[in-house]
Amino acid sequence: MTQPEVPDDWYRFAYPPEMAKLPWAQKTGSEVDRLLTMLEPRGGERILDLASGTGRHTLELTRRGFSVVGVELLEANVKVSREAAEAQSLSAEFIQADLRDLKFHDEFDLVLSLNDGAIGYFESEAENMRTFEVISHALKDSGRHLLQIANVLHAEKFMPMKGWIEGAGALELVDHHWNSMTRCWEGTTASIPIGEVFEELELIPFRKRLYSVEELTDIYASVGMTLTNVFRGNGKAGRPRNTQYEIFVEARKGEDAGVNAQGPGSSPFTRTPQP
Repeated sequence: MTQPEVPDDWYRFAYPPEMAKLPWAQKTGSEVDRLLTMLEPRGGERILDLASGTGRHTLELTRRGFSVVGVELLEANVKVSREAAEAQSLSAEFIQADLRDLKFHDEFDLVLSLNDGAIGYFESEAENMRTFEVISHALKDSGRHLLQIANVLHAEKFMPMKGWIEGAGALELVDHHWNSMTRCWEGTTASIPIGEVFEELELIPFRKRLYSVEELTDIYASVGMTLTNVFRGNGKAGRPRNTQYEIFVEARKGEDAGVNAQGPGSSPFTRTPQP
């Protein structure tokens, strides 16, 4: 696939409701099982789900007894989410907004950025930093953030990469490469619906800033948070390997989050485990 130019606001158009047919959107139940295993919530936590898409994680967490607010940029996705909540008699709340404009303050026990959660999507380093500031402001003291993000070590080792992923509703074509200058994962995706008449291949360009664990350690520290754990794709804690496509990072807000005595940029794996 020829690489089209990536517009600065690519994220405003890249994830319409039709994306729910793609392979990565077909495992909601097991994904929620995994995040609950990692975070071990006590029950009753108030959760903020950033870049909630068509609301699949928000709805599933609500179904399991949590109070959840989903925030999504695309109005069409919010409409689908609200209709699903009403049809399933679920009390999930959905807000249509650019997450950078959120004004929550000390309101949530958990903030989720799943499937990137728009982390690293924006036009500049400063704009991407605003995402972490919003997360910190939204969390109560000792509240936690869970970030699911593509593994920069994997991108450095294995990209460029072309291929396809088959799902129940669509075939996803991927053409990915790593820009070592900007530290961005760039490329295109395209979907071919299964069981429908296919007329034209539409390439969707994207650009995502990826972060190492060391970079995230410093970013969290700058917004009053501490990176407390790193998980592999199987949900088990451990040092990232370049064979892993993605990682999960947990961070906690506040003075009691744990202090990294080794200073900025050091590894979270040497810290005292959190209770």
